[in-house]
Amino acid sequence: MTPQAFAQLPFFAAFSPGTRNGLLAGSALREHGAGETILARDRTTEDFYFLLSGRWTMRRFVRGVPEALVWRDDAPGAWVSGVAALEAIAPTDVFADRPCEVMASPRELVHALCAEDPALATRLLRDIHRWAERLEVHAALMRARGP
Repeated sequence: MTPQAFAQLPFFAAFSPGTRNGLLAGSALREHGAGETILARDRTTEDFYFLLSGRWTMRRFVRGVPEALVWRDDAPGAWVSGVAALEAIAPTDVFADRPCEVMASPRELVHALCAEDPALATRLLRDIHRWAERLEVHAALMRARGP
């Protein structure tokens, strides 16, 4: 992916050019075919996975809840992993629904860029808050449904 194409993706457009360049330079770009496993809950990683194109399905397994929360996303910039607390509460499987381009960014890199670019830090914190709410609602609904 070219820096120009990357800058056009709405999720990344709000970040500084230095942040975008740092992400591209320090991350691995990966192609996944339809049906491929992108991330499995039994494999540990500290990387952030950002969806650049395609669509993936995420299954988050909330501890103590029998049914996984299933989430499909095709928005460039959707991300998973990288936040140890989320993965400890709800480990994740991620599968490519159709061919995907994914950027795997080391946690240390993302943390360093968050310290330099408040827009990145703000966006990630906002997304963490959304995930916490989704997981809480899912767990409550599953408990209300009963065994």
